[in-house]
Amino acid sequence: MTRLREALDDLAGDAPAINLADWAIAGSRRRRRIRMAAGAAAAMGVVVLAGVALGVFPGTGLLPADKPVVASETGRIADLPGRGVGPLSHAYRTFCRLGGLVPPDCGNGEWRVVTRLGETYRVPQALGTKSGPEFYPLAIGRDGRMIAYYSRVAGTFKVRDLASGAEQAAPVAIAEARLGGNARLELSEDGRYLAFTGYPSRKEDGLIIDMRARTTLPLPVGWDPRSIDGTAVTLARYGYGQRPGIWMMPLTGGGSPVTLGDAYTRFSALAPDGTGVAALRRGEVANTQDDTITVLDAKTGKVKKTATMRGLPRGSHMLTLGAWLNAAEVTLVTTPSRQWDENRQITYAVNVETGRVRQLAVYHPQSTMHLVVPGAAAAL
Repeated sequence: MTRLREALDDLAGDAPAINLADWAIAGSRRRRRIRMAAGAAAAMGVVVLAGVALGVFPGTGLLPADKPVVASETGRIADLPGRGVGPLSHAYRTFCRLGGLVPPDCGNGEWRVVTRLGETYRVPQALGTKSGPEFYPLAIGRDGRMIAYYSRVAGTFKVRDLASGAEQAAPVAIAEARLGGNARLELSEDGRYLAFTGYPSRKEDGLIIDMRARTTLPLPVGWDPRSIDGTAVTLARYGYGQRPGIWMMPLTGGGSPVTLGDAYTRFSALAPDGTGVAALRRGEVANTQDDTITVLDAKTGKVKKTATMRGLPRGSHMLTLGAWLNAAEVTLVTTPSRQWDENRQITYAVNVETGRVRQLAVYHPQSTMHLVVPGAAAAL
């Protein structure tokens, strides 16, 4: 959101994500520039792992600086250790035939995770992609200490505690065919709950999975999980001919969705006060948003506050809202342009009281469609 698991259909709809001649040409130019920088780094006895920006922002797992990740001298990437892995900054998929610098020791479509200290590991047990357009989801808990992924061996999702290495499989089998081309997966911070939907196919219900009680609950078709707390999953709905809406659905089921005006198009996780959800409004041009941010009451849909955003660079393409940093600031995921081959993702904090925008992180995945950060179904 994500992993990017949110609203990147606008970019994906313009061109396929892989095997594009134009992207390859642009990637060749980028590779030449990066090789020159890598040569200087190699002279100092290190190897630069391109594709990800790194700079630790204490306590959040966000990356505020555009710096290369340093790999081992051989460029080999180790598999995820059985235990003792620190909190994650982000995860991303690698592609051996995609524009941009191909990562060392490349595995096509595989998941990799990066800790806040910059350690990079393969996750071979997590199914990433097959030869076709399927991309299987991975989620990171809000504090970065747990991940959830699809295991082909288990035939379902697993939740893994990175520090202890303990894993738990979901109590229900989930066929690969249900995952679709852009499935969504949301993980609660304590690892107890998973929310899954095969969006955007919308042909069958998703699931709320209680890993501790070993029970499941249908997640209604058309609703996208935004966050899970101890009592409810916050869902959002927009697009595909449906009226926008939000729904704080109890983890035991029930509750009532709230239908909103057609103006709203992107939604955040539930605010720290347990009552608000931030939203973006549609712009005058199709698939764009205006420069305002609105906080809605999640139970009634009434507007609590609206602010005009200040400080977002001109030309930024807003993808989605994500988790909250505090009571006043929510994260906003953007790309610097609407170009289909854009491989930069920038995360900002937006103050919903003042509208002030400040930059938090710059990422350079091979594709912004395949980056996941801790938190909500949307990328942080």
